[in-house]
Amino acid sequence: MTQNGLAAELENFLALPGVPDLLDPGRWTDAYELLENLKNAPSDEATYARIRSFFEAILASVRHGLSELRHEEETLAGLIRKNQEVAERLEERLDSEQQKGQQAWQSINIARKLLARQGATLLKRLDNESIENLVAKNLEAILASRTTVALTQAMQSLTLQAATLFENAQRQDRQIKLLVDAMYARFDDCPGIAAPRPQLQPNLGDYSLALQALDEKTKAFCRSTINLITDKNSLVKKFGLEIVLPLRGLFAQLRTEMEPWLRGTSVPLQEHVHLQKMQLENLAEDIAKIKDYLLTLEARSEEVKIALARLLRQEAAIVGVMARLSQA
Repeated sequence: MTQNGLAAELENFLALPGVPDLLDPGRWTDAYELLENLKNAPSDEATYARIRSFFEAILASVRHGLSELRHEEETLAGLIRKNQEVAERLEERLDSEQQKGQQAWQSINIARKLLARQGATLLKRLDNESIENLVAKNLEAILASRTTVALTQAMQSLTLQAATLFENAQRQDRQIKLLVDAMYARFDDCPGIAAPRPQLQPNLGDYSLALQALDEKTKAFCRSTINLITDKNSLVKKFGLEIVLPLRGLFAQLRTEMEPWLRGTSVPLQEHVHLQKMQLENLAEDIAKIKDYLLTLEARSEEVKIALARLLRQEAAIVGVMARLSQA
């Protein structure tokens, strides 16, 4: 290779993209000193030796950079592949859980509305107006009775009708309990933590026993000779104190226990639905973060590919120059 040809090779190399970043200030200065010598003065063996040394050092640096970039490229490819797999799995999970959750939430909303209607009907059966209408009707029959048999039947009719009212309420309460169990069982099929059950249902068996005891008390009241020969006004007052008042208290206590239970049947489920929706929102946020990270990894991967291509061009140029130097 002629001296001018070598000067042209060196000048072309220094003009390659990325070479200024490759050379530290000292090497950059040496390169231009060599270029000036090649252009302006005859070169001797020492000059060629300096050029060989320069390109050998640069080639070592380029190959070190290639090694690091290839390692980074491999690492990035692994990270991209792994994060893509994680994102795909999480998206499949999110889609599945959203579909299951949406179906369950719709079923639960329907059940909640039905439960609210059933609960309102049950409380209506047990409200003050229902009991007072029952009491008023029976007191009217007591006052209107003209025989001992009619009087006894009127008095006993109160507890019998109260028992019927209670049995209807108890039957409806069982239906509500079945509905509540079905609602929670439906939600158990959904992903996520198990929904806690509502507070225990009031024990209506105790009220049934209390009504039976009151019925026995009413029968004993009716069998009492003293009560039967008492004037009706006094009898009604005594009947009110001994039978009607406990009956009112019994149903009032039943309402007091039933109302909070009915209101609270869906509260744990609503809270759990809220928690599950938050979990799905957090999962969606995690997926978004992974995708953002993937964009960063992919952008860096593109940068590495560009840097690799640049260093490969530099390596090829250096190898070519050194091959021609060996022939000089």
